[in-house]
Amino acid sequence: MDPKGQRAKLNDGHFIPVLGFGTAEVKEAAKSEALEVTKFAIEVGFRHIDCAYVYQNEEQLWCTFLRPELVRPALEKSLKNLQLDYVDLYIIHFPLATKALEKCKDAGLTKSIGVSNFNHKQLEKILNKPGLKYKPVCNQVECHPYLNQSKLLDFCKSHDIVLVAYGALGSQRVKEWVNLNHPVLLEDPVLSAIAKKHKQTPALVALRYQIQRGVVVLAKSYNKKRIKENIQVFDFELTPEDMKAIDGLNRNIRYYEFLVYLKLLICLCHVNITFSNNLTLFSVDILQVECHPYLNQSKLLDFCKSHDIVLLACGVLGSQGVKNAKEKYQSAYSVEQQTMDPKGQRVKLNDGHFIPVLGFGTFAPPEVPKSEALEVTKFAIEVGFRHIDSAHLYQNEEQVGQAIRSKIADGTVKREDVFYTSKLWSTSLRPELVRPALEKSLNNLQLDYVDLYIIHFPVALKPGEALFPKDENGKPIFDSVDLCRTWEALEKCKDAGLTKSIGVSNFNHKQLEKILNKPGLKYKPVCNQVECHPYLNQSKLLDFCKSHDIVLVAYGALGSQRIKEWVNPNLPFLLEDPVLSAIAKKHKQTPAVVALRYQIQRGVVVLAKSYNKKRIKENIQVFDFELTPEDMKAIDGLNRSIRYNELLLGVGHPEYPFFEEY
Repeated sequence: MDPKGQRAKLNDGHFIPVLGFGTAEVKEAAKSEALEVTKFAIEVGFRHIDCAYVYQNEEQLWCTFLRPELVRPALEKSLKNLQLDYVDLYIIHFPLATKALEKCKDAGLTKSIGVSNFNHKQLEKILNKPGLKYKPVCNQVECHPYLNQSKLLDFCKSHDIVLVAYGALGSQRVKEWVNLNHPVLLEDPVLSAIAKKHKQTPALVALRYQIQRGVVVLAKSYNKKRIKENIQVFDFELTPEDMKAIDGLNRNIRYYEFLVYLKLLICLCHVNITFSNNLTLFSVDILQVECHPYLNQSKLLDFCKSHDIVLLACGVLGSQGVKNAKEKYQSAYSVEQQTMDPKGQRVKLNDGHFIPVLGFGTFAPPEVPKSEALEVTKFAIEVGFRHIDSAHLYQNEEQVGQAIRSKIADGTVKREDVFYTSKLWSTSLRPELVRPALEKSLNNLQLDYVDLYIIHFPVALKPGEALFPKDENGKPIFDSVDLCRTWEALEKCKDAGLTKSIGVSNFNHKQLEKILNKPGLKYKPVCNQVECHPYLNQSKLLDFCKSHDIVLVAYGALGSQRIKEWVNPNLPFLLEDPVLSAIAKKHKQTPAVVALRYQIQRGVVVLAKSYNKKRIKENIQVFDFELTPEDMKAIDGLNRSIRYNELLLGVGHPEYPFFEEY
């Protein structure tokens, strides 16, 4: 319909140019400038002009006109200001309340109607409205490489709704609207490198990215040179590799948080505002609670959102000053735990035992000789590691056990000094197979007990000698096992003295809840071992675990092992991240040690896996320095929800854990 690809067809049959000119300006700009730059934008080729009543330079439906009887007058006021007979698109600017605009469309005052700043639930409310005549043609939202809105985009596409991106350059720093502490998008090194390759500006790359993924994008600038540059977005194309790299920048950073609405909503606390025609404009409850980065209230926030209750945060800066904030970042463990272990190198589990906060991971690819596990485990103990992590799956417990026993024999450690973790593999999840599997590990280790025995992966596979049983078509053969029955078998192993503590690995919060809510539960899991690193910081799962006194143990904490059978090789290298590198340089440490220290300071037990003796020795230096609150905040900001270890062998099983958000 449009060979140049410069327009997108809306669900009502009209077309919208995929590149728009945004006219919002900072307060300091004179309104007359809107006249000049809009004329210039049209002259250089823009055919999509976006404005709003709230911009006071006039088109969109602002919050003060959301009552149905005020909608048409608001549009007519805009048309009068514009001196036009109709607008092409009229949208609800912000969803504090919603009413249909269908009558305005029928009256010919607007060709199309849509929404802005709606989430998928609010869109569904419109789409499921009885007697719906026209569905929204678009949803205009903040969208840029740091907030790529991929899920909302998929939702909109599935309902034939066009996503329109504002804030696409992430660059306007208006203090009343934007968090000034967020990074500047157009200074991102990935965007800059792609721009340099195409001989374009980072801004053009950011705009082109949206167009190629099917998003209509608004380019806002009052600088004529940049306006002219932005129209060049059609002069080049990004490669699939460029698109994938920009996809990887997503950090869920929202520049426009609209915090101004808290001031409005405070006035509505526990009040229904009802008019004489029985129209309820707002029905809002506000719950005011202490909420800050150390108590982020994520579960309560999710609950409130699901019931349209606004959470109002007090104590957002912390109530005891910078000194206490620093202390909190220095150790995320309880006062009792710190008192029991002055060096802060162990954390108390919910069954009374202690686990060292830094562990040595022994997994290695199949091509690495098993004899190396013996040598590196002995070396790790010699340099100070007291927490050794292995598993039946790794097929090296015989060598790891030999290393532990040899260091006991030469007097380096006593058995009680070493905390050893083993794991129950998926082929032994049937209750009757649990104890024999643990006894087999103990036999290989030549130890009387393990300190921690955990379910390795919640997906049950067919029992037998094969670690990965497959059918004739090469597909995994699953088994059906109730994880609660498996857990009961682990409890019996603890009672029998074969393991001191029991836990799980790779469980999502719903699977943990299944265990925690099991009738007759004797011991709750002491830990959940999961992939966790700055690109996948598991903040929600960490909060959930802390709320149930379950320790989160991080594997893949350095995000660096690239085993093709397990890891997507196209994902970025964590240890090459410029933020980590800068913090490491500041502290005269390696990026790996910074990544490990980050976990310890947020209350996560962390496994450092390396078969390189130099790196093993470096990793133990994690206790020799501290990250500042600013460092911690910067690393928190790296989260991109990138999972290196997707464990795809479990896809198709009802207990595959990674389809849940956390």
